[in-house]
Amino acid sequence: MKLTQRPLCSAFLGLVLAACGPMDDTGQDFTSEQEQPLEATCASVDNTAMTTHACAHASNPGDNVNVNGATGAPDISTQHKHYTVTLSGSGTGKVTYIPVARASAGSTVESVAFYATQNVTITAVDKSVTPNVTLTALVSTNGITEGTCTLHHARVFDLTVGHTYELNITAPTTSVGIVPEYLFDNRGRYYRDADGDGYGANSPLYRFACEAPAGYVTQRFDCDDTNPAIFNC
Repeated sequence: MKLTQRPLCSAFLGLVLAACGPMDDTGQDFTSEQEQPLEATCASVDNTAMTTHACAHASNPGDNVNVNGATGAPDISTQHKHYTVTLSGSGTGKVTYIPVARASAGSTVESVAFYATQNVTITAVDKSVTPNVTLTALVSTNGITEGTCTLHHARVFDLTVGHTYELNITAPTTSVGIVPEYLFDNRGRYYRDADGDGYGANSPLYRFACEAPAGYVTQRFDCDDTNPAIFNC
């Protein structure tokens, strides 16, 4: 499973963008530390921030999109949507999914979780290669619990960015709710805290992880990371 972190800007930008003082980081560039594999828990699709995010879409009527997978293969690639997929009388149907780069601008493979309201079987047929290649889920999780959320199941695939996939769905009924989520979004950003004052260095360096690595915190704005008495500056 492709679970790596992303560099967001060049080493040159990393040198010139060092800043001090609290500010809104909207639109500001940061540089990640060296490429490192993420911990195995990043593959989890249960009891994570990503699960909460998916459930928020499932419970918001404004995010619902009705599609008919019984008579065609409608596209479900738009992010932040809950798709109610109509299936045939035998509980089968098809939808189309085209992954985009999330881990980095040059990412070629993305891990995608398809949360579902039912215990479904999903296969992903890569229609962009000849002959077509059929993929089965790398991870199948059932019994997901998140408050009153109806998404109790998830199927995870590694998909090639830009390829068109036909997802073949088999469910116990004639309708199923599906929320696609990129596993990359299951991670947070952490800043190096060398002096242990709870604030990370203002240098534009950070690490992605599912949980805070040793010596890293979620808060930055420490303009002197060698002195624990100086922070939030």
